[in-house]
Amino acid sequence: MNIPKVYNAMVHGGAAFATASRALAQAADPVARQVVSENTTNPAGTKPAHLHYGTGFHHINVWAFDMDETIAFYEHAFGFRLLFRWEDVNAVREQRAHFNNPRQGAHLDMGDGQILELSPAPKEAVRPNDGVSSFHHIGLRVSDLETAYSRALSNGAAPYPLRDDMGGVWDGPTTITLNARPPFKRSFVVRAAHVLGPNGEIIELFEA
Repeated sequence: MNIPKVYNAMVHGGAAFATASRALAQAADPVARQVVSENTTNPAGTKPAHLHYGTGFHHINVWAFDMDETIAFYEHAFGFRLLFRWEDVNAVREQRAHFNNPRQGAHLDMGDGQILELSPAPKEAVRPNDGVSSFHHIGLRVSDLETAYSRALSNGAAPYPLRDDMGGVWDGPTTITLNARPPFKRSFVVRAAHVLGPNGEIIELFEA
């Protein structure tokens, strides 16, 4: 068997299938048809349909039973690069703190700009088996948080508020601060919100 020829055929066949699939979806979607028209008249200046909506994969979150050990593992085993570590997460609304999560976290560059996010596993967490997963949530990059959050809810998602240990609630689109952990000096401010998908999956909308 000629592996390169088979591989090329698979790649080209997959690309053709993806193109045909997009064309079918665009034919049925008036917004997508408009995007196609824009791409046709100005292909260099317009985003593909999925980026036109401002969405894309930003990160995947994994519980870590030992943060330092897990960071070192991904750095040495796969060449991931530590981008940032934080001490806690807080949010202020109308000049008053309304949410604080003391748990640490880390972002690692997986090598192609995608992010692996690590969070310390809760004390009651057990190591994964057939019925338990270390996976926690999907992080999606969005360009307009309020619009993406509203669109998700209107299509069947449920709000997913996060609660801290002091009665504070992160409920819907919120500006949060990831407070830098030394040696990092600059804290990271971002707008984000969480929803619950149709299968019970937690989805974080991450305005970036």
